[in-house]
Order: sequence, then structure tokens, then C-alpha cells
Amino acid sequence: MARRKKTSFTNKHSTIEDIERYYVDSEGSLNSYYDIDFESGEISAKFIGYSKEEVFNELKERKETLDRMCSLELLAAIEARVKIDYIIRGQDKLRDEFSKKMRVIYDSKENRASLKDDIIALWRSELPEHKKRFDNLAQALDYRNWLAHGRYWQPKRAPHIHKYDYLSIYSLAEDVLENIALLESA
Repeated sequence: MARRKKTSFTNKHSTIEDIERYYVDSEGSLNSYYDIDFESGEISAKFIGYSKEEVFNELKERKETLDRMCSLELLAAIEARVKIDYIIRGQDKLRDEFSKKMRVIYDSKENRASLKDDIIALWRSELPEHKKRFDNLAQALDYRNWLAHGRYWQPKRAPHIHKYDYLSIYSLAEDVLENIALLESA
């Protein structure tokens, strides 16, 4: 049997702490940039001719964009963490029972395993006490897919995606990553 190459990790994936710092800095910068004193008449050339409402609406749009971008980055960070765990369990042939079950998937699909349908499904079935956590993650991944593929359609099978925003994704990321760390050490 041919020997498989091990996956090389880049260590370029973001941490949720990195993303949080970026979000806070960017939101603060947007607030400062759009904080215009119309009474003084000293405004940036960009805003000449804008009404207060137009400035407010543009700021709102920019914050919504920041929210989506950082949500996508958070979900990518969760995916990276879960996939790294999966690959390590598959490549390093860890001997615990859960890793052996994960390796069955890895042996047949290698790096092409579906995050939701293979990896998270196994976590969900093997750790029923965390089922709700993994269900929430699976639903958030529908939101990630919608964001990543351009948001051009109204999801019929995943209407729940509109319940997500940066703060809900951040909370989910903390919960999932914290508990995965606990699960790995068990």
C-alpha cells in the first residue's frame, strides 16, 4: 500500500481572539470616521452633500459588512480547528475509540470529508450530551455557506441563517472551541 503524505499545517488560520481584536478596532474606526459634526461645517470631502440620515445609513451598511466578514472569518476559524483535529486523529492514528472512528472516515475520504456530514455528524453521534452544541454549529455552517457563496439566494431549507450576527457567531465559536479542547483532553 502506498504511503500517504501527511497534511502540512500552515499556522496561518486566525484565532477567535485575533478576529475579536480586528472587529473591535474596525468598529471603533468606523464609528470615529462617521462621527460627523454637521454644525461645525468641518467635514471630510467624502461627506459633502450627505444628510445626517445618509451618513447614518452608510455607517449602518459598513457595520453590517464588517459583521458578515468577521462572522465568516470566525466560522472559518472553527472549521480550521475542527478539521485540524480530524486530520491529526486520522494521520497520527491515535488509539482512543473516538479517534479510531474518526480514522474510518479519514481512511475513506482523507481531506475530502464533509465538515458537517462526516466530522460533526460523528462528534454529534458519539457525544450526545453535546448534540445541541453541534446542531448549532451545523446551522451556523449553513450561514457560512450562504455568506461564502455570495448571498444571492433566499435559503428555503435554511431560513435560520438570518438569526446570526457577529456576536452570536463569536459566542458559538467560544463555546465550540472551548468544549472541543475539553473533549480532546478527555
